Amino acid sequence: MKKQDKYVKAKIISIGDELLIGQVVNTNASWLGHILTVNGIEVISIIAVGDGEDDIMKALESNSDVDIVLMTGGLGPTADDITKPTLCKFFNTELIQNEDALNNVREIFKLRGYPMSERNVQQSFIPKSCTYIPNRFGTAPCMWFEKNATVYVSMPGVPFEMKSVFETEILRRLLSRFKVTPYISKVVMTVGVGESFLADRLKDWEEKLPDFLSLAYLPQYGMVRLRLEGRHEDKELLHSTVDREIEKLRAIIPDNIFGFDDMSIAEVVIEMLKKENKTVSTAESCTGGAIARMITGIPGCSAVYRGSVVSYATDVKESVLSVEHQDIVKFSVVSKEVVEQMAKGVKELLHTDYALATTGIAGPDGGTEMTPLGTVWIAVATPDGIISQRHNFGKERDNNIQRACIVALEMLRQCLRKK
Repeated sequence: MKKQDKYVKAKIISIGDELLIGQVVNTNASWLGHILTVNGIEVISIIAVGDGEDDIMKALESNSDVDIVLMTGGLGPTADDITKPTLCKFFNTELIQNEDALNNVREIFKLRGYPMSERNVQQSFIPKSCTYIPNRFGTAPCMWFEKNATVYVSMPGVPFEMKSVFETEILRRLLSRFKVTPYISKVVMTVGVGESFLADRLKDWEEKLPDFLSLAYLPQYGMVRLRLEGRHEDKELLHSTVDREIEKLRAIIPDNIFGFDDMSIAEVVIEMLKKENKTVSTAESCTGGAIARMITGIPGCSAVYRGSVVSYATDVKESVLSVEHQDIVKFSVVSKEVVEQMAKGVKELLHTDYALATTGIAGPDGGTEMTPLGTVWIAVATPDGIISQRHNFGKERDNNIQRACIVALEMLRQCLRKK
């Protein structure tokens, strides 16, 4: 490993003009970053470069601080795919036809029932100094090089091809080649408190974390994910320490933790309803069915979720949910009185134990001095009564809708916690 560093370090180079102009999202890099990290390999940089020799060479020449360089893309049969010639220049070698690579191309075309052109044959030419690794799902080759104690691997840019060859061949070879330090990451899902306030509450705990652990705050639509991660040669010590610190965290913010490892709040609420053998329905105005979508995205939700009324129009609130017309005139459609009647109406209409309701001004237009843009009323009807809250989430429409959904589900979660 470089510079006597105890961790194996990697760099990811994504090749392709399409990545730079935003035509294609670089999913390869994010997937590789995750897989490498959970397997104990530290990713220190991810870069995207265009289909130009100079750019690729520059990316290849600045790797003295890493053990592994993983490249994706630029291996197709067209003229703009220049990765192989550039690799020849970097490794001071030449392209030669590889019989195994040629047989792989022939087999791919035979299976697909297509004729093979000379352009496809050219894909069997690879740098002489590399180790060829078969790509069973496509014609682009995978190539392994070593230079100055650094391993370079060039892989196809097509995501399913890259993932397949990495999972079946590359990862195993890397883990055999390098001794990695065990890694662990635990994500704690929190809601109901902002990032800065959460950081203040966790300050003392965070400062006392062992030096091999670190904490990251990842805010998202009214939630904050806390990622506790670390590396240590003693795997058992690493895992037991993380478990112990998570229990300390639970004691500090017991009301705000709703799950772990990216578990959704909808999933948590559904499981709580199942445990209590209770049902829920939704009446949505400003959220337009988004809460229903979050719930129905969870397998098994039909055991507890009966349905929704998207009462976007005022007359639908009145005719379907039995909201009083005079209350709409007196208090406005975005009000405590209306949202509580919406929750009560859908609960009775669909015969459920609980109901959620939302009404508000999501934007980007609308709003008054009394009810500014971003105002959202949310109500939860329970077997014991109705509770409601007013929020102002700002001026951005998607943010308002997403945050209203999260807050509504969190209100229901808190009601269920008290049972």
